[in-house]
Amino acid sequence: MAELTTGYPILLNLTNKQVVVVGGGTVATRKVKNLLDAQARVLIISPEITPALQTLVDNEQVEWVTELYQRDMLNEYMPLLVIATTDDARINQTVAQDAHRIRAWINIADGSSDESDFSNMAILNQPPLTIALSTNGTSPALLHHLKAEIGSAIGDEYSILADWLGGIRQPMKSEIYTQADRKNLYRQILESDIITLLRQDKQEDARQIFQQILADRITQ
Repeated sequence: MAELTTGYPILLNLTNKQVVVVGGGTVATRKVKNLLDAQARVLIISPEITPALQTLVDNEQVEWVTELYQRDMLNEYMPLLVIATTDDARINQTVAQDAHRIRAWINIADGSSDESDFSNMAILNQPPLTIALSTNGTSPALLHHLKAEIGSAIGDEYSILADWLGGIRQPMKSEIYTQADRKNLYRQILESDIITLLRQDKQEDARQIFQQILADRITQ
């Protein structure tokens, strides 16, 4: 099962949380980099690792146990998440069983086990925006196509506007008391010329419209 066919999508807070990645190849490299982006504490268990992972180890960004995975190795580290990326189905199965014993969530990256608790979604990351995509295992090709299409349609203008909206979220709760009024405000912002101006690199003009809409709404 390479990808779960049903599930409940969430965005986990992994800041300073322990995650173990078993395996040190190309897949592990990609997983580790994504985990570091999420500010997780990452431990790799593998007799060998890629040069990219070695660089992370040398820079003390991750820890590395230079051994082949053995039964119950997870007990010492008690991770929240475990990702098995080896090409040995028996090792992956052992990792999954061990993870469940310590109540950690496990993902078997190559689908060689039915014991995965979660699947990784395709990510478009344009801070503060995070867009996750999944086809529920039906078509990786379609998933890659959708990621490229959405990525080309969403530029920096949305990240800038998301920052601005984030900055007014709490003040608006005190200035505009009803949820319906706040919803109308956000719709007015999104239907304005702000996005168009940001695409044209006219950030100051866009900011002026943004602030005017806020001022008009608050004085009503």
